[in-house]
Amino acid sequence: MIDNQFKIGKIVRIEGIRVSIAIDNDIQVNKIELNSIIKDYSLSIQKYVYTFLPNQKRIIGRITKVYERSFESEDLFKNHNSNYVAEATLTAIYDDYQNKLDKGINTFPIIDSEIFVLTQDLYKCFYRPNSEYNLEIGNSFVDENLPIYANPDVLLGKHLGIFGNTGTGKSCTVASVIQGLKRRLLDKDLHNIEVKPKIIIFDANDEYREAFAKEGEFDVNYIAKENLKLPHYHLSISEYIKLFGASQGVQAPVLKEAITKLKAANEEFSISEIPDAIVEIVVEKSNGNNYSYGQWYGWCSTMLNRVQQIIDDNSLSNIIDSDSNTIDEIIASDKEITIIQADFDRSELDIVMFLFSKLIYKHSLQKVDNLILVFEEAHRYINEDESIDYKLGNFYIERLAREGRKFGIGLVISSQRPSELSRTVLSQCNSYIIHRITNRNDLDFISKTLSADNFDLLKIIPGLERQYAVLNGEGFAFADIVKIATAEPTPDSKDPEVINDWI
Repeated sequence: MIDNQFKIGKIVRIEGIRVSIAIDNDIQVNKIELNSIIKDYSLSIQKYVYTFLPNQKRIIGRITKVYERSFESEDLFKNHNSNYVAEATLTAIYDDYQNKLDKGINTFPIIDSEIFVLTQDLYKCFYRPNSEYNLEIGNSFVDENLPIYANPDVLLGKHLGIFGNTGTGKSCTVASVIQGLKRRLLDKDLHNIEVKPKIIIFDANDEYREAFAKEGEFDVNYIAKENLKLPHYHLSISEYIKLFGASQGVQAPVLKEAITKLKAANEEFSISEIPDAIVEIVVEKSNGNNYSYGQWYGWCSTMLNRVQQIIDDNSLSNIIDSDSNTIDEIIASDKEITIIQADFDRSELDIVMFLFSKLIYKHSLQKVDNLILVFEEAHRYINEDESIDYKLGNFYIERLAREGRKFGIGLVISSQRPSELSRTVLSQCNSYIIHRITNRNDLDFISKTLSADNFDLLKIIPGLERQYAVLNGEGFAFADIVKIATAEPTPDSKDPEVINDWI
């Protein structure tokens, strides 16, 4: 029987979902010899093994440790002539008769059960797509010839987090996933299918234009930041209060009266009219008394300064004080990908994101066709830091994260600092692609996204090579290490060449 040819040892200990395996001494730890043929199968972490259950179903486990017996303090091997030990985490059950793989376990193996390596055929069964549509993400860490798939409806429709240090391939992964919609999107029988996606990329570093420049593939619209139009007059009174940081005691009521008057006269009023409207209300409140006027003006001065700062910022006022609406134009267009140049400074970016996400949310209530929003460098404007005075960007993005799925809005959140991101947004992500991360705070956060049976992956994340990532979450069959499919063309995110610039 072919299974016997690939037997490597027996179970000597069972602790919940973790088992210890005594490796047969006639098996080399780094190679398995079969009928004088060397099978290239190292007993290394992340590789899969299985044993048969009493009902003849196979229970699958992932190797998490390999070490010499001499490191084992307990005498578990008195009945086993073994020099090496492997430990594995049980992850799934495979039914040969139904050709079905189920995550999780509902029964356990027994002591002395024989352990076998996963054959190529079983690997293919193990990773076989189980959804109506499948997006090829990359190739297995275990076998570079083994493709790994994601369920695209879950991956993109239920929010995706992509994390990693600078230079680990994060932007290339974003590009690869999107390019894969044209190149590696398959039906259940693994036949290519054609789609016409609707994606908006909020490009904080101006690096994605080149990634989708391949002729004849995507229909792309690029919007330079000076051409971005997000009219402020779509805001509600409460949102103007939030935008201008109006205090609740005096400033908020005055601003409410001023905005109400402006809207009554002209729904699409200019933001430059707001200071005069505020002063007009102040004059009314003072009843011609100079002392009272001075008091009221003083109470409103910080709010007036905030309004004036926005008006005086020409690049910002050009965006928000406009009759055009970029979001309306994007939704109405046939373009598949819209790239918005968004390399603003922090204060500008906060306001732009506030208006951008407000207008997207407004459209989402009309149940537009499915739309994917890609937020690059998301920690810059979807921030958890409570010390930031005007944290406007979070407001509607958090609402989109909570409610967007039912209205056809999916989010892709890309960041090098996941620990700084809004917990509300990240708690709504159902799938994660995690590149190398070395910061302790970020690793602590990542640990909260991993289930208990995948904690061993946390030790691997700091050592991942560029382009490799841990896949985790509902969008993937199993948590695994994968080499992400190469993006071609790549985003313009090259490392700096300091010396070449100096030569």
